[in-house]
Formats: sequence, C-alpha cells, structure tokens
Amino acid sequence: MENDFKIKLIMQFLNKHINRVGYKQAIKDLQYGLNIMNRKRKIFSDEKFKQIPEDGDFGVKTYSCLLNLCKYAKPEIIFRNIKKAAITNAVFDTKNDRRINTEKRIENINNDLNFQGDISE
Repeated sequence: MENDFKIKLIMQFLNKHINRVGYKQAIKDLQYGLNIMNRKRKIFSDEKFKQIPEDGDFGVKTYSCLLNLCKYAKPEIIFRNIKKAAITNAVFDTKNDRRINTEKRIENINNDLNFQGDISE
C-alpha cells in the first residue's frame, strides 16, 4: 500500500476526532500515538528513532515520522495507537477536573476512532 494513500487514510480516520476535540488536540493525540509506536520499534530494531514533540503542530517532524512509520505498519496498527494515545491523553487531561466527565470523553473517542476490518487499496 502506497505511503501517501496510508497517510490519507489516517487523516480521514482522524476527521471525526478533529471535529470533536479540535485540530490541535487531535494532532497531539496523533503525535503521542506515533511516539508510542517509535518506542516499541526502538526495542526491536537497531535504527534510531527520535521522539517528536507532542505540540499539536502537524509540521515537518510529524509528517516525516508518520511517513517513516507508514513504511512498516498497516494503517490499522497506526489507528490503534492513535486511539490508545487519545484515551490516555483524555484521562490525564481530565482526571482532576470534576466538571468534565472523563468516561463520556473516552466513550466519544471510542466512537470517533472506531474502525472495522482490514483496509485495502
């Protein structure tokens, strides 16, 4: 599967999440998901993987990291790590604020970042 096609699928996957939480937070979730994947790959590879800043800016570093991971991973694996990162961020960002229903946020993330089956060209 071509990398540009994978990136397009990933951005489509993020669309609902972007609409609900905003662009900056959705990109932070993406960046955290990519960093999770990089940490795992570092364990099993001799390659050097740099963590990218989780700043909500989809810039050159984020794009390069995403492009590099697309060479090795199916979109479904990337989706799963983005979802894991979004849930973790939601928990940590809201755990001390009683005004925010963390469980509802997690439910929304599960609904927004849901995918079924395999993705093929």
